[in-house]
Amino acid sequence: MTAIGGYNQITLPSLNTCFQPNVCEFQSARAALYAYLEAKKIEILYIPDYICDSIFPAIESLKIEIKFYSVSELLLPKQQFLNIDDVRSRVILVNYFGLLTKPIKEFVNQNPRLFIVDNSQALFAEHIEGTVSIYSPRKFVGIPDGGYLLSPCDIPMPNESFDSSPYLSHLLLRASGDVSKGYEKFLSAERALDSFYPKRISQISRYILASTNKEKIIHSRKSNYEYFQRKFDEVNKLNLPLNDQVPLCYPLKLDFPVNEICEALIKKSIFLPRYWPSKYNGKVGMGMFDKTLFLPIDERLNYKKIQFLSNEISKVVGI
Repeated sequence: MTAIGGYNQITLPSLNTCFQPNVCEFQSARAALYAYLEAKKIEILYIPDYICDSIFPAIESLKIEIKFYSVSELLLPKQQFLNIDDVRSRVILVNYFGLLTKPIKEFVNQNPRLFIVDNSQALFAEHIEGTVSIYSPRKFVGIPDGGYLLSPCDIPMPNESFDSSPYLSHLLLRASGDVSKGYEKFLSAERALDSFYPKRISQISRYILASTNKEKIIHSRKSNYEYFQRKFDEVNKLNLPLNDQVPLCYPLKLDFPVNEICEALIKKSIFLPRYWPSKYNGKVGMGMFDKTLFLPIDERLNYKKIQFLSNEISKVVGI
């Protein structure tokens, strides 16, 4: 790896396609995290007990000690992280579903340099000065690879770029509406990103990002979230306010397990993600996985599709 002073700048043609300026661009969010932890020689990492398992191989390979902390029903840390060595240690805060930007900003005021804000589900969340931010544009834009890192320190950048050309077919199938046929190809593309050793984002992904209509994504996600919020407000046990954020999905938490509902929806060719089936889940994490439907709100869903999805969910939920 070759050290490059400052950030690896993104060059985009206009503000309408600029997602996160002045960032280091890697092939994935986990590679971005690995690059930062390795560069800073972090020895202890505090991690919430509700998180995706995909980050653990990278952390374990660096022989970093992991300490779990519990999150509340509002998905915020239950502890304050006082008197922690901010040279050897870091705390990961997850901006769950892109809906916790404001409370996270207030929480890190105690010592910003201690925190890594995981904005993998919050592409448009503002970087908090003094912290480290990690983003995953793949979750918001149809690209085969991509991860962003914003850090107050210089981060070594790799010379090699990720080759995404073999992993485009699932995106093309999804764009044509054939989601089920592209699922196996999607899994193959995801496996290609299991390697956390840093590479630069592919030129294909950079080109797609530069051609993406940012404002359309923002408008669609907000309006679709608000539609679901109006529809399911009375039954949702979570109800995180939008507060002008751009969320990943609409998390509909119920007071009973949703596994049978998900299976019923699959029979109707409606596939919902599950966050996350992790062995590290605490009580709140297990409840989120077992009892929450994560409804898509992206720009591919127009009003007619959102209405159809809402009606189908209402039928199986019994509203």
